[in-house]
Amino acid sequence: MRRYVDFWVIGEEREKAVDLLKSLARLGYSDAVMELRSDLAGSFEELRNVAAEVGIRLHRKLVLKPGSRKELLRELRSNRGKFEVITVICENLEVALVAARDSRVDSLVIPPKPGFRIDKGVASTIRNCVELPFSWYLADRQSFLEEALKIIRVLGKRVGVIVSSASSSMLLLRGPRELASLPWVLGYPQEKALDTVSRTPLQIIERNLLKLSRRYVARGVLRVGEEDEEEISADIL
Repeated sequence: MRRYVDFWVIGEEREKAVDLLKSLARLGYSDAVMELRSDLAGSFEELRNVAAEVGIRLHRKLVLKPGSRKELLRELRSNRGKFEVITVICENLEVALVAARDSRVDSLVIPPKPGFRIDKGVASTIRNCVELPFSWYLADRQSFLEEALKIIRVLGKRVGVIVSSASSSMLLLRGPRELASLPWVLGYPQEKALDTVSRTPLQIIERNLLKLSRRYVARGVLRVGEEDEEEISADIL
């Protein structure tokens, strides 16, 4: 049975954030990755408890929108180990080339009409997942679909693709199958399209939770104790 993840929801006010979590549970998600803004920045633990009560595992997300390579590297250094997921919005090629390969980055977002072309040369450098925010599609359908189609065609066979709501409003949330319909209509087979809201984001979350735990020593090396009897997937390591 699949577990579904909304890899980007936005918390701006406590009441609205709680409504988001309840809506995600009703829509069938098991996990949510939330970017906390303004006054909610220090309220993650409280929201995680609320999420657990409605059956959602909540994870912290940092969204970066750097203007240069230097700025991105500085932000990654200063926030290391503080978030379960880090996403970078790439508005120029310099930032995209760093975000595409840096192991501290989990996903990159390429906006409609970016200041660079996604060709085979750029594609060959990308190692991290590419994220398609559904709310951006709702804001500018034609431009978003043009860019999303390029991403699916050029990058879809090379790297993982994730579709997220990227919404701060419960009215703009979409169920996992509705999100998965985006890559499906752009050419993905049905099961691969569903992976964009389940298997692909879940692997990132589980891997990062492991890295942030006391058990993690280095890639492929874990500290094993009496409490660590569960089997660990090779995909995570």
